[in-house]
Amino acid sequence: MEQYTHPHYWFGQWIDDAQLSKELLQRSLAPRFNQILSLAFPFQDLLQTCQALADDLFQQQKSFTVLHGYLCTQMATAEAQAILVQLIAMLQKETLQDKLLSELGTTQPHVLERRYPERQFETWAPLGCLVHVMPANVFAVAAMGLLEGLLSNNINMVKVSARDSQFAALFAQELVSHDRSDRLHDYIAVLRLSSKQNDLLQSLFDQADVISAWGGEAAISAIRKMAPDSVRIVAWGHKVSFAYLSHSMLQNQEAIEGFAKDMCVLDQQACSSPQTLFVEGNEQEVLQVAQALNTALTRIAPTIPAEDPDDAAWAEIATVINVATAEQALGLCHVIQEPHRAWRLIVDYRPGLKPSPLYRTLWIKPIQAEQVTSVLRPMRAWLQTCGLAANFNETKVLVRKLFAAGVSRITRPGEMLNSYNGSPHDGLYALQQFMRRITLDASEEFAQLGSFAQLENGAADKMLSKSKIMTKADFLQLMHSQQHTYGLVVRSGGSSGQTAYSHFLWKDYAKQMKETAHGLLAAGLNPKTDVVMNAFAAGYMYGSFISFWTILETLQIRQLPMAMVDDYQLLVDEIIQQQATVLIGMTPHLLGLFNAQGQRIKDYGGLKKVYFGGEGLSRSQRHYIQQCGVDILRSVTYGSNDAGPIGYQCEYCEGGVHHLFSALQRLEIVDLEQDVPVEQGEIGRLILTSQARTSPNLERYEIGDTGRWIDTACACGRSDPLFELVGRMGDVFKAGTPQLNYAQFVQIFSDQANYSGRLQIHLHADGQFNVIEVWMDDSLGMTEDAAAALLLNQYPELSMVQKLGLPVKVQIRIQVEADFVKIKASGKIKHVFDHRQTAVIEQ
Repeated sequence: MEQYTHPHYWFGQWIDDAQLSKELLQRSLAPRFNQILSLAFPFQDLLQTCQALADDLFQQQKSFTVLHGYLCTQMATAEAQAILVQLIAMLQKETLQDKLLSELGTTQPHVLERRYPERQFETWAPLGCLVHVMPANVFAVAAMGLLEGLLSNNINMVKVSARDSQFAALFAQELVSHDRSDRLHDYIAVLRLSSKQNDLLQSLFDQADVISAWGGEAAISAIRKMAPDSVRIVAWGHKVSFAYLSHSMLQNQEAIEGFAKDMCVLDQQACSSPQTLFVEGNEQEVLQVAQALNTALTRIAPTIPAEDPDDAAWAEIATVINVATAEQALGLCHVIQEPHRAWRLIVDYRPGLKPSPLYRTLWIKPIQAEQVTSVLRPMRAWLQTCGLAANFNETKVLVRKLFAAGVSRITRPGEMLNSYNGSPHDGLYALQQFMRRITLDASEEFAQLGSFAQLENGAADKMLSKSKIMTKADFLQLMHSQQHTYGLVVRSGGSSGQTAYSHFLWKDYAKQMKETAHGLLAAGLNPKTDVVMNAFAAGYMYGSFISFWTILETLQIRQLPMAMVDDYQLLVDEIIQQQATVLIGMTPHLLGLFNAQGQRIKDYGGLKKVYFGGEGLSRSQRHYIQQCGVDILRSVTYGSNDAGPIGYQCEYCEGGVHHLFSALQRLEIVDLEQDVPVEQGEIGRLILTSQARTSPNLERYEIGDTGRWIDTACACGRSDPLFELVGRMGDVFKAGTPQLNYAQFVQIFSDQANYSGRLQIHLHADGQFNVIEVWMDDSLGMTEDAAAALLLNQYPELSMVQKLGLPVKVQIRIQVEADFVKIKASGKIKHVFDHRQTAVIEQ
């Protein structure tokens, strides 16, 4: 294979030493780097590529064969498998997004976003070329460093030792092999260089904007001397960690066993491994702790695999033990050794932190709480982790002293080597060290823009995927099977006859609400001047009110949390009292409000913007609301409980036309009868794949709505695709009401009136009123008025509409059989006709 004969991976190809010398010494890399850095980094492709490689390794496919096969030539099979398990966890898309969120506060570090409520934009930007100087033969560190460099959108040149293995380069090759964009190779080079190749190293460092260096003080000092003064140096040097046993815990067996475990795991090779155990006690108590620890090691050490030290390590250990044994005669030390040299404990009664020769060799020293800062602070540049065993009152004092001394991390006994996703390393977030924070204060032309992603998103996903379309039943089953993993649970209105629930991880919810805030800005909201009354439904686990609470909080706008009250007079009183300029809420409730209090709203004259949700408005309904002094009347957002936010409107969107939230969703529109893409301009079913639900993975979900693509470019300049929402599918519909179900109409008349004839529903708009016209045949056996009264009394949602005084009419019409509209192909009666949609589309 080429990679075994050519040592360097150079931006997508393998090259030899002569070619590398030519590239570094004879050619200028500046033009190449300038061109790459001037383009948008393929960030989403990076996340997909990492997940694809993780899947390959987990399923033991092509990349697994390459990487596992090579590792097995370098180490035992068990060690090779452990490294690949570590890489699989590291490469998960969700893991990478959690790291981004933890370190940078966003999962989109490449996107300029509004700093609400101000007009400025901020984001993270790469420093440019990131040179990594890696430690020798630490296989996973090179992969981790490369991933961090890519997550920070930098060009990465990874320098490994000339004596090192080719694993880092092979990892880069396999990562690139899964890249569908064919662009990531432009950001990756892995070079095997000796520290003696000064000319090549100097040229390499001259390319850098930032150097990430692993090594001891001498190595870091040499790099600083060679690097240009303008280059940022991020040093990951050797660190010292220790354990601490407070006076109240001297006989705590669990703590002592925890420190025994910390001592054995990885044989103290990690920077977070304890090298000294500090004990709050006198000489006798310190010795007793050492003896208890020795007993604990007898049980624990054999259960944890050990690495046998090489000759040099044994020589260092022997020197330390010999000196300590000699000092034991002077009463300065006490040495405890396991007979077969499995571990060593050196009790030293003199103060101070002491580095260990490792391989299960631990110093045990006395200390007092009041001495902590003075004893440790001289070592502050080298301190990392403290494993602390103390009670509540001791801990609250000790943590301040330990952090003041220079410790960057305090853990529990037995967990010193543990970590969590997104945790800082040596007190730093790596991604922040590799990036800079940039700002933009743009002209007024950008006043309605919340995110530059809306200007840069790709085209609509009109090609049909091969995976199966997910139905509502599939979705509910998925929710039920994974509901224990979620943070937020909301319920829908239960249009199918049973209550349905949706579950969201908090981080997914936060991303969706942030994007929706950008959408409201596009729809005309002004965070600096508007006052918004939130009249969405609250309580009963409904999600609309709390969602828009979060959205308005994101915008940092003044909010009036009114909720969907039925006291319209009170609602308008507060609009006037608080000088509200914006009203948001559900369409039927807003229509009811304007029907009851329209003249007062018009007389007030300050309510200039109304944003409606849940269903559209007919032309006559729009005209009626706008007559009350409303200048902007738009969709607050198009979305659902299941899929989250889907579309938003800008100033040029009319009727049911929306921009797709491309940062949140991929949209397909497929034929009403077949699972094939619709023809140009045709109406079809909306199929959504969520980009913002990390768990569960919502892929190709049929949301129950219909629409069509709008292929013209929008005058607002946004590249988020345009589509037109046309209406609901099937028998579930809204008519200024909660969702209604055709089957419920049939059931009521069957149970209450013994009716088994035909039933067809026609929906109309009459001014500000929605009209539900139910056609039945002459076998009904009661008058039209009596039938209407029965329906209103027996259908709870219609009873609620009547109680609230919403502008909805229910009418029964007795029709002859020939009048019922039938489906031509089957001769069956079509259940629901929505005659309002024509009015909406014509706008």
